Amino acid sequence: MLVVLVAAVFASPTSRAQSEPPPDAGDESSILRNVRQLTNPEMGLEKAGEAYFSPDGKSVIFQAVPTGQEQYQIYTVPFEGGTPRLVSTGKGACTCAYFRPDGRKIVFASSHEDPRLTDPSIEIPTPGYKREGSRYSWDFNPFMDIYETDLDGGGLVNLTKSDGYDAEGAYSIDGKRIAFASNRDGHMNLYVMNADGSDVRPVTHTKDCYNGGPFLSPDGKRIVFRADRQKRDYLQIYVVDVDGSNEVQLTDNEHVNWAPFWHPNGKAILFTTSMQGHQNYEVYLMSVDTRALHRVTDSPRFDGLAVFSPDGRRMMWTSQRGPDQSSQVFVADFVLPVGFD
Repeated sequence: MLVVLVAAVFASPTSRAQSEPPPDAGDESSILRNVRQLTNPEMGLEKAGEAYFSPDGKSVIFQAVPTGQEQYQIYTVPFEGGTPRLVSTGKGACTCAYFRPDGRKIVFASSHEDPRLTDPSIEIPTPGYKREGSRYSWDFNPFMDIYETDLDGGGLVNLTKSDGYDAEGAYSIDGKRIAFASNRDGHMNLYVMNADGSDVRPVTHTKDCYNGGPFLSPDGKRIVFRADRQKRDYLQIYVVDVDGSNEVQLTDNEHVNWAPFWHPNGKAILFTTSMQGHQNYEVYLMSVDTRALHRVTDSPRFDGLAVFSPDGRRMMWTSQRGPDQSSQVFVADFVLPVGFD
């Protein structure tokens, strides 16, 4: 999700003592081969990101801001290239789209039912993120819900009909459950529910902090996520069993660490970090068991929100490495380093 995701990009460094960063991987071509840009402004997209593969790897779903507009909408595009297709309503703000594992449905979060879109006079308190000195802001819109639709955007169904912000949803590999983030209890926590929106169960129970960006492990037993429990906007990576037990903190440093995503082998994750500075976020690979780290990307400006294809042979991520330096979606063949299999 680009909600607290982007917020984290602009989070300021903490006052904790500096620790030694892990060794660089060197030339990223040792891991990433045949890098190519998948989206660009010529498609009518001012910026694009947070992209995910379809189960068959033939198409991609992502969020983008259409030229001349301000809010993200959801699009799909063939993996081999083509014209992006709008699958959200075009109203409100959208984020966090994902394919159902059978390839027949998608989910995404949207605020298109916010009554303030048609009646600006309505005043409703809306928490959110806005860092002093930054132009970026994101509201935790209480009308943001998770919707399931057909691949063309038809058959729209609200899965989270509850008060509060519901977003950051992703299916389990068998398509039976969805993990998501919500502040329905007054605090941003993780939940799991059946794919039809029933049987909602809390996973985390913290107060006055953010827990979000959950992804179920390939075996469906664990959830990897990010949380700022140590300091506001100071995100670290955690893993927890689906029932909320056996929680383990994977990162513990002075950097911002976020957007974790499982490798199909269930033994490693990608995540985005500010180890190289808040103006140069990069993607790292981590072994969940050993905590071993390997730097994946190495380019100026932003690289993050990295995900694997279902077979683990490709990595897709958001980057500002393009000629116009806007945030766009990139993809490359991926070589898993020794020790992470």
